[in-house]
Amino acid sequence: MVQSLFNPLTPKTTFDVITLATLSTHLLVVLAVPLAARRAILMAAFAFWRLCYNGGLGWILNWQSNRHGLVALFKRNGWLDPARGGRVYAWLKAELEAKMGPDYAFESVPIEFNVWLLYRQLVDLILLNDFTAYFFLCSCYLGSASDPEPWHAFLRVAGGITLLAFNLWVKVDAHRVVKDYAWYWGDFFFLVEQSLTFDGVFEMAPHPMYSIGYAGYYGGSLITGSYTIFYASLAAHMLQFLFLSFVENPHIEKTYERPPLAVQVIKRSRGRRLSATFADMAGPGQRAAGRSAPVAAAPATADEASKASMRERPTSLWHPDLIVFKNFDLFRASDMLILLLLIYSVGVPLGVLWATSHARLVLAYSIAQCVGWILFRTLVLGILLRKQSTSQLITRWYIKRGGNSEEAFSSWRAVYNTATIMTYGSFGLVALATYHWGDADYSSLLMFHTLGLLLIGFHVWSSRSVYETLGDFGWFYGDFFARDPSMLSLAPPDMKLYYTGIYRYLNNPDKVIGQAAFYGLALISRSWTVFALALLLQACNFLFSAHVETPHMEKVYGAQMRRDSGIVRTVKNAVNKGIGQKVFVDDGSADGG
Repeated sequence: MVQSLFNPLTPKTTFDVITLATLSTHLLVVLAVPLAARRAILMAAFAFWRLCYNGGLGWILNWQSNRHGLVALFKRNGWLDPARGGRVYAWLKAELEAKMGPDYAFESVPIEFNVWLLYRQLVDLILLNDFTAYFFLCSCYLGSASDPEPWHAFLRVAGGITLLAFNLWVKVDAHRVVKDYAWYWGDFFFLVEQSLTFDGVFEMAPHPMYSIGYAGYYGGSLITGSYTIFYASLAAHMLQFLFLSFVENPHIEKTYERPPLAVQVIKRSRGRRLSATFADMAGPGQRAAGRSAPVAAAPATADEASKASMRERPTSLWHPDLIVFKNFDLFRASDMLILLLLIYSVGVPLGVLWATSHARLVLAYSIAQCVGWILFRTLVLGILLRKQSTSQLITRWYIKRGGNSEEAFSSWRAVYNTATIMTYGSFGLVALATYHWGDADYSSLLMFHTLGLLLIGFHVWSSRSVYETLGDFGWFYGDFFARDPSMLSLAPPDMKLYYTGIYRYLNNPDKVIGQAAFYGLALISRSWTVFALALLLQACNFLFSAHVETPHMEKVYGAQMRRDSGIVRTVKNAVNKGIGQKVFVDDGSADGG
């Protein structure tokens, strides 16, 4: 439909004329308005069209998804009904027939299809103007950058062109996969016999058209070298993510079911406390220690059985697990101890730093503490997990002392979560102790803080995605403890390996992007010390993955393990296709990406 818009040999409809007229106004502004006013007008135009896209189209799609509102509006007014539509019906019919060509029969298709075709006209109008306004806005800032060296400018422009080319490839490949039906949100209007497709660029990143598909915005920022363009691009990208969160994602979850097994894993992991009975928990560990579970008469009804199960459940397991600070309970002893530990190890040094002149002493302490927690979380706990995998060391320790496997796992969860919290806290302490900007200019300060906050936000998103995929059981390495029958109430029902959620794109997200927040802290504090500590943590995580996680997964899951991640497979296929021969083969390691 867009191709016919710019083809001079194709007859133009009223929608085409409106679109071309609005596009022409941007060119007129560029040619006739002075630079300062031109920048202001085009910035306002870009903001207007972006709000029309994310706000206007988003509202219409949300209305259509929840109430079939747009289709109902056409039905109620009879605009597509030959008996009631009158001139509006005749005009819309002529417009669509001229646009779609001779193969299209207006009367023989459902009203939902015709309404969708009309909605596409509105989409083309808004998106083309949004792109045009942004393009001309960037043109107003060309040559505004002040590079200290010529090679700086060369690298900046080369990087921008690379991002633009990457953006173009993402959009083209995404359209190849989803076609016009999904490209124009067709499933908001009618459904066809198909399911969600994860192919090509859709194996590379979640929602690639909205995530990596906006790389061109940052390419434009690099080419112009303008902070104004960068922040305008960032604001537009954030609006797109809001559109995704409040419009597309709710509709996708409502329309396309998640893989049933993935749902089973998550629900069983999160709801395990109410699904297991005391007898389920009474494994060989309790019997070996000479402890016996109380014997009760069989409940008469399912409701009585549920109540009995809840009464018999140990009170220590009623509260949900502490996941970093999620589910924090001020009146739970372990949570209070973690809070006190943070206050003593992070809060007290900060007080000393601000109240006295012992900055070097506080910095040395904070660095030593951070290194200690990094090594404890990766090296010490890694050794324990490896021993647990090979010989069930932690479980046997508890059984030997009268405990059981679930108590061992519960204790491990508390220790691992404490180490995670203290790693975050110690990094924050080092960042505050080393934070300095001196006489740095405001634009650099704002840029580095923005990039740092983006990396922290990216870290939060990736961690939440990992947790939503794994649940409590996987987050705390539950399959290292799942040999004992008493752990079966905590484990997924079939203990198989599924590459869903963020794992569809990365085999080990924590190893690759799990330290983004710490690099963000390094940017915000402008500290090479924080950057070096982040590198140390990432290197330790690589060792942890190579020597603890991967051997255990190979032993437990074997051939279920995937060699190449979705990103690696997509890049290999793109290179093979671009060169025209098979350069890469599937010979990656089991722990790739």
